[in-house]
Amino acid sequence: MQWSKLKTTLESFLSDKLKGRIQIHAAVYRKYHDSPSRVWITLDKHEILTASDVTYAVKHEKLYQQIKDEKVLKEIPYNQDWNVMLNSLERRELLIASDAAEEIMITQSIFQSYHLYAALINYNSLTIEQAINSENIIIQAFSMLDRRLGKRRLKKLNLSRDTHPIITKFYSIRCGVEGIKISK
Repeated sequence: MQWSKLKTTLESFLSDKLKGRIQIHAAVYRKYHDSPSRVWITLDKHEILTASDVTYAVKHEKLYQQIKDEKVLKEIPYNQDWNVMLNSLERRELLIASDAAEEIMITQSIFQSYHLYAALINYNSLTIEQAINSENIIIQAFSMLDRRLGKRRLKKLNLSRDTHPIITKFYSIRCGVEGIKISK
């Protein structure tokens, strides 16, 4: 789907009080290797959510190296048979460390542009019920801004203490513009 069409569609989902105030942006840096990109969402021209490939790669590598050092993981031993290397215990442990680094980064709200693109593309085809109950943090957060989530239902939402900060932030924004007081 073209970015301009996706952006228009997503912004049409916004509640009336947020239309024009929330904007979704994307940039692709074509002169760099692999064309890294950045996607961000603003409220009154202030970033409320961002996903940058460059930031993500730098922080992921640092955290990944830290996990490797803590667990004293070994590099994959060279073998002429690539299947031996691909199926080695060392590689599996390194993949587990990389996945752990990614999960930590997501809990810290550090996203790769792909995380936002995939979530926003998927959001178009979801009902509001599916969006609110999605496993994807970004889809859940964006659903808080959706016009299909009415004020009565918004008041009834009970966010727990372990709710991701991005979801809580978007919930607070929506409640703020709707004049709904949030009970702590």
